[in-house]
Amino acid sequence: MEEIEEYEVSLKRLGTAGYIDTSVWQRDNGQTIAYRAEVEGMEFSGEDEDNFTAFKKLRDDLLKGGYGMCCAGAMTNAVQSGMLAGSDRVYLVMKGRKPALTDAVWIFMETAMTEFPDSMAQDRFAEEWFGSI
Repeated sequence: MEEIEEYEVSLKRLGTAGYIDTSVWQRDNGQTIAYRAEVEGMEFSGEDEDNFTAFKKLRDDLLKGGYGMCCAGAMTNAVQSGMLAGSDRVYLVMKGRKPALTDAVWIFMETAMTEFPDSMAQDRFAEEWFGSI
């Protein structure tokens, strides 16, 4: 059975001081998770078997369009370990320190952002973090 959820997300218009709020729709058909957002007449999306990977694909698509997501899952230090795999939660980690349960947050938790990394930068950080613990 297909499930559809809607989340409100704040986006930074990259290169400007402006922000915009938009809805992100999540569709889960039991095999894949797809995210979709419409922003100022443009459509952005990400789809994968894994929730966080689908989220990252949406985030990268938004970045290409000039928008940065202001939420926890878009932070450089957002990492999903095996314990959270398949969920809509990530750990916000620090190098040299193993995460605690209190470090786990919802990927769409609104967060003040000053940098807007892509998936490659986030994956590099995750590799460095895993090597530091």
